[in-house]
Amino acid sequence: MEFNTFHNTFFDIFFYFFTFLGDGVVALLVVVILLAVKLRYAIIVGVSNIIASLITQLLKHTLFAGVVRPKKFFEGIHNLYFIPGVNNYLYNSFPSGHTTCAFCLYLGLAFLTKNKIVKTLLFFIAFLVGYSRIYLSQHFLEDVLAGALIGVITTIIIYYFVQQSNKLWMEESIKSFF
Repeated sequence: MEFNTFHNTFFDIFFYFFTFLGDGVVALLVVVILLAVKLRYAIIVGVSNIIASLITQLLKHTLFAGVVRPKKFFEGIHNLYFIPGVNNYLYNSFPSGHTTCAFCLYLGLAFLTKNKIVKTLLFFIAFLVGYSRIYLSQHFLEDVLAGALIGVITTIIIYYFVQQSNKLWMEESIKSFF
């Protein structure tokens, strides 16, 4: 009997690619684009991602080093379904780095827009990145929740401090300096 039976070909492919929206490379590309818009925006998204990622990696490799992922946890107990082409890791599950990055990135972007529909869409993207980590058997729910919490708290703190700054240069884009 398979433990994780809620799979179909469409969602296997969808989540295989969707999970990359929580990758640090995507965050970096967004920060580069934001540099051309307004430095304040790039600082909020970039600094929150850097700090949250450092916290997550520090936790993964010190306090929670060796915490097993679903593949290792269920080894010999249940036959898990694994999506073809996904490298399923065995250790350092807690917290989820992709989820941390996704919540930093998309919450940071949500702070920068006034449009409630866009804000909702950005939250939904972050949520789906977190869910993709569970769907792909890379993480447990608690890994994803911890990653989301780290991302949200870090982004709120960075947003608050950057918004309190009255530095006029933050209102410029990188183009202003060349």
